[in-house]
Amino acid sequence: MSLSAVRKAKLDYVFDTFFDINGDGSIEQNDFELAIENIAKIRNYKAGDETYKNVSSQFLSIWEKLRQYADKDKNNVVTRDEWHNLWAEPLNDEWKQLYMKFMFSLQDTSGDGTIDWEEFSSVCKSFKVTDDDAKKSFEVISKAGDIDIKVYETLWKDYFGSDDAKAAGNSIFGKCFG
Repeated sequence: MSLSAVRKAKLDYVFDTFFDINGDGSIEQNDFELAIENIAKIRNYKAGDETYKNVSSQFLSIWEKLRQYADKDKNNVVTRDEWHNLWAEPLNDEWKQLYMKFMFSLQDTSGDGTIDWEEFSSVCKSFKVTDDDAKKSFEVISKAGDIDIKVYETLWKDYFGSDDAKAAGNSIFGKCFG
């Protein structure tokens, strides 16, 4: 299955912003460890705290599943091509669902079942998304009402599955496409 230019652009944005934290052009366990540190710093989690351990465990679980499904040459590195192939193949639903649920819970820090502006902007900030981009994106995705898991799942499907550059879900990662 081939990816459209729109889907590739969205996938590249997530790859570069949320996964390749050290900017070396690939995804490795070290990128996840840096992401954990960024989240902990923004949210004032301390190493050894239960919350820090929980976030760390979830991040590393995402890495292990990503490595399992995407790292076809088994070298503990996920390249951009492997990342694209992961999303082009419908066979990786377990990882995709795990990642979606993880991103929702990462943003729903209050645990109330919805993502509000403060929660959304906090995650965006920890991945160096500008406040302006985050604000524009939140306006788009919150038009559907409270962002609960059902709304988030619909937006998620738009982001990763739609070739429509104007789909509302294209804004769930803090950048508007289209």
